[in-house]
Amino acid sequence: MSALFAGTTILEFGGGAAGPIATRYFADHGATVIRVESRRRPDFLRILRLTPTTPGGLDGSAHFAVLNVNKLSVALDLSRPEGVAVARRLALAADAVAENFAPGAMARWGLDYGSLVRDRPDLVMISTCLNGQTGPHRHYPGFGGQGSALAGFNHLTGWPDREPVGPFGTITDSLSPRYAALLLGAALLHRRRTGEGQHIDLSQVEAGIVCLAESILTYTANGEILTRMGNRSRHAAPHGVFRCADEAGRDRWVAVAVHDDEDWQRLVDVLGRPAWAVEPALATAAGRQERVGEVEARLEEWTRTETAAHVASRLQGAGIDAAPVEDFGDLHDDPQLAHRRHFRTVEHGVLGSHPAETHAIRFSAMEPQLDAPAPRLGEHTEYVLRELLGMGAEEIDRLRAAAVLE
Repeated sequence: MSALFAGTTILEFGGGAAGPIATRYFADHGATVIRVESRRRPDFLRILRLTPTTPGGLDGSAHFAVLNVNKLSVALDLSRPEGVAVARRLALAADAVAENFAPGAMARWGLDYGSLVRDRPDLVMISTCLNGQTGPHRHYPGFGGQGSALAGFNHLTGWPDREPVGPFGTITDSLSPRYAALLLGAALLHRRRTGEGQHIDLSQVEAGIVCLAESILTYTANGEILTRMGNRSRHAAPHGVFRCADEAGRDRWVAVAVHDDEDWQRLVDVLGRPAWAVEPALATAAGRQERVGEVEARLEEWTRTETAAHVASRLQGAGIDAAPVEDFGDLHDDPQLAHRRHFRTVEHGVLGSHPAETHAIRFSAMEPQLDAPAPRLGEHTEYVLRELLGMGAEEIDRLRAAAVLE
């Protein structure tokens, strides 16, 4: 069976994570995804932690490499009118255009939807930025760190007696690409059925808010503003992460969630029914919530003496939700991820052999493929101009001599 998106060409402008992760879904299933960038304005991930001694320079970024597997790179200097003209030809020839610049950037080049759709009425284009293309804050060019604050994640993350700490990483940069991929796929399917194109405007902040449904619904229903509780839960006790025995100098933890009174009795049995745990006052969720600090401390007295894997296995065997807290080394050794081939090895011209992730989706008859490493900047310029635009050698040489293709 052919790849799901074989024959589909997506032209990508922008960088970082929010845009490129979305198009990876298509690249891993056979689409031709072409990144437009230049040495004058490279993807900022190419220069993240770049030093004068970084092997390969702009092509030596591991962060860029793991996000952009299976893609092609065209070098076009968009500060030059000739570069913009070529980019426009590419956009009109592609099946879809994806961009994650701040609003106004594409319009300054005449590459925005309104400009392109006049020559391509069935154009499919997706724009994703922090606050979307409209509204009073649309021009604020923030990143996921600001997105997590604006969406409400920071308010919920941390401890009630301390300042917000925020979730690790740029969470809206991780959430919004999943929406972008779904929306872009739906728009391509809609065009196949109807012949109609469309412009999709995805706000990364709003995509994050959608993932906080409990907090939104709670406020909508009764005006209560949920706030940070550390690892605790309003509905379950004990609920959190508990220290286990260290292993080879690495601290280890286990996540445990006791959802109801039946779970509690199962936990008490696993603990060997110690005197503190069989107190009648702890038999109900309300009673455990009143003494949650004591319950957590007592539980950790036991977990500290065991490995995280042993604790999780014992609790899972009793029907209690529990799992080791894995670090990033553990993930690469995880047998479940290995079975699903989540990490796969690619050979990069500068970085050599390195692991890269697939996405989490598995179609029954269409395995995602990691066929090529992330591109070196401009690696496929001549190939794309020749194959997609039918550009001859003389025109390519002229553009190269004019420093447009760099």
